[in-house]
Amino acid sequence: MSQDLHSLQVRFGSRYPQRLLGVLMLGSMAMVLASTTINVALPAIMADFSIGRPLVQWLSTGFLAAMTAGLLLSAWAQARWGARRTAQIGLALFILTSLLAVVAQTAWQLIALRVVQGLCAGIVQPLAMVLIFRVFAVSGRGMALGIYGLGVMVAPTLGPSIGGYLVDHFGWAAVFWLPLPLCCLALLGGQWLLPSERQRTTPMLDVAAFVLMCVALFAILGALAEAQRFAWSAPRVWLPAVIGAVALAGFFARSRRSSTPLLPLGLWRHAGFRSASWVALTLGVGLYGSTYLIPLYLQTIQGYSAGLAGALLLPTGVLMGVASFAGGWLSDRASAALLLASGLLIFALSAAGLAWLEPGASFVLLCFWACVGRVGLGVLLPALSTGSLDILSPQELAQGAGAITFVRQLGGAFGVNLLTFFLEWRHAAEGGHRLAEAQAFQQSFWLMAAVFVLTALAARGVRASGAQGAGLGAG
Repeated sequence: MSQDLHSLQVRFGSRYPQRLLGVLMLGSMAMVLASTTINVALPAIMADFSIGRPLVQWLSTGFLAAMTAGLLLSAWAQARWGARRTAQIGLALFILTSLLAVVAQTAWQLIALRVVQGLCAGIVQPLAMVLIFRVFAVSGRGMALGIYGLGVMVAPTLGPSIGGYLVDHFGWAAVFWLPLPLCCLALLGGQWLLPSERQRTTPMLDVAAFVLMCVALFAILGALAEAQRFAWSAPRVWLPAVIGAVALAGFFARSRRSSTPLLPLGLWRHAGFRSASWVALTLGVGLYGSTYLIPLYLQTIQGYSAGLAGALLLPTGVLMGVASFAGGWLSDRASAALLLASGLLIFALSAAGLAWLEPGASFVLLCFWACVGRVGLGVLLPALSTGSLDILSPQELAQGAGAITFVRQLGGAFGVNLLTFFLEWRHAAEGGHRLAEAQAFQQSFWLMAAVFVLTALAARGVRASGAQGAGLGAG
């Protein structure tokens, strides 16, 4: 029997929005946990499979690229299957691939499983933002987004802390078990609390457009990965770059002609949404790029174990959670543009602080600058959600949530890839020795600081109009 949000609220009473929010947080935390916890295990995986950074970075970028592509399917899947069935299929497949990953025999098997996991995460994660906007009234929406952000933003920091301990004691395979309890709880809770209503008249999926986007993403990322090892003139570098550019052009051409495009380009007619997209792109670079770079830096340059690197990130998760909660409260009261610019500049300060440190810096100093960055990211997420979606009509909400998350994940996938490229390039340019590697990490942090400062200028264009009305009036 199909159940919509109204019938579920009648059944569960006034506490239904909070219960639904809890289930949504569990599912999203599991997905985010999987996307970032792998980073503390990369040195162990590199040693176990005898591979270098250009190949091992695919465990992160492959997941993020597939997640980015999966976001394009989310709105269609929710309409076609309903939120409940979409979440169940995604979470069940995610659990299966996690179990298979621990018995992988080659690096490419592991990468392939990570790609499937990323696709599941991309389909499941946008459901949360759409349902929050539908269930919570305007007056309580910012707080709900802040609480939701508490879980989503804490997960990528607490995950490495726990994951680092597990890697030290049980090996890299343990990080694949870490999200499973959250997945199982989300599956169970979703069976009762997620709406199952679906639109039987949903148009068929534009498979050709989806394939074009997947080819574009992986071909361009592949070209950048190969450019870390070979000259740009090598066919294995320029050929995938050309294929990716042609596929991307084909995707945009098909999207402009389609009445139901996977990526609704019309959303960018709003100036505020365009500005928010630049912020979302940079947020992805900062969230996923720093979560990839910092554990690698701590283990490679500072000589930390996986467990100690994770322990250093533990306080940053607490502060990011507090900042996200505060950011949600402030987003109901302050300008989205002001909050976004503040968060961007705070993170830029953190990246500059890490770049300024020398090898052998104290644990306290490293932890301090990492904490500053997480405060900035915590402020960003609720403000980005309200600033980007409040200007859209109710009919555009599902597409808008998927689109802004798509842009953020795109920033994460290319951020990790480009940071790895920049790191390898500067390492070789500085001489290829250990001191050169430390200098390359410093220069990578300076690059992140510069990108965030420049994006603060774009944040001025985000003006939440408060166009959205109440959903079900709960909150």
